[in-house]
Amino acid sequence: MSFLYLAAGLYLVFEMWRGWRRGVVRHGVSIFALLASGGVGWFFAWMTGPISDRIIPLPPPGGRAIFGLAAALAFYAAAVILSSLLFKKTSQQNSGLVRIVYGLGGAFFGLIFGLLILWGGVTIFRTLGAVAEGRQALASDFGGTALAPLDPGLADVKGTLEQGVAGRLIEQVDILPTSFYGVLTKLVRVSGSPGAAARLFAYPGLQQLLTQPKLAALFSDPEISSVAAQGNYMALIGNAKLVQLASDPEVQNSFAAFDWQKALDYALQETPPSPASTP
Repeated sequence: MSFLYLAAGLYLVFEMWRGWRRGVVRHGVSIFALLASGGVGWFFAWMTGPISDRIIPLPPPGGRAIFGLAAALAFYAAAVILSSLLFKKTSQQNSGLVRIVYGLGGAFFGLIFGLLILWGGVTIFRTLGAVAEGRQALASDFGGTALAPLDPGLADVKGTLEQGVAGRLIEQVDILPTSFYGVLTKLVRVSGSPGAAARLFAYPGLQQLLTQPKLAALFSDPEISSVAAQGNYMALIGNAKLVQLASDPEVQNSFAAFDWQKALDYALQETPPSPASTP
């Protein structure tokens, strides 16, 4: 706990020092570019979707995600380079008062920049930690021999971040709801156990959800059934019909309103079978 807080504090001090050196305008542009790059990446991915999905040999929307990420990084880099060419840094100001104002403003923006990076980092570590917790539980269910869990340090970091006053603050400012991490952990456990997966699909609420006309038509499609029977999940994920259905607002709302916590608890109510009995 102390080490994480110390590392975070030192990082913020470093960003404030870097902001002081770069000045208020340069570092202010960096923050604007960081916030705007997400929108630029999303817009570029949306505009180039049909092209990127053909050029990059990945299931949709993998191609457009790579294009969008590249556009976001290019926009951010271009903004930072241009600000460095057009605006002075703190040490280049002639007046002492102006240097102080430039430095203090840059340090403030440096603090904001560091907090944004830490904010995103906390979300990433909590997500990886939730996956690690699921893998650890899955390995425990199978006697700890059949499955190698993800680095247990990630689960420890997640637990540390969620402790005490800081943990409550993190839960309030996290861009993802707290329930997301619990669902993700349980989903990892269910996906690694054939028995739990079977119980999940036998859950009455999920069966009712899957009987919706659009979903039922997809599952009865011969092409989808053939690909699923072959176990070619990459081709299944990239199937145009499945991608189109996943982007349907009605289907998205149905899955968003579904109580996944209750369904996953139902699937995990029994001890999963030993993986030695599965192929």
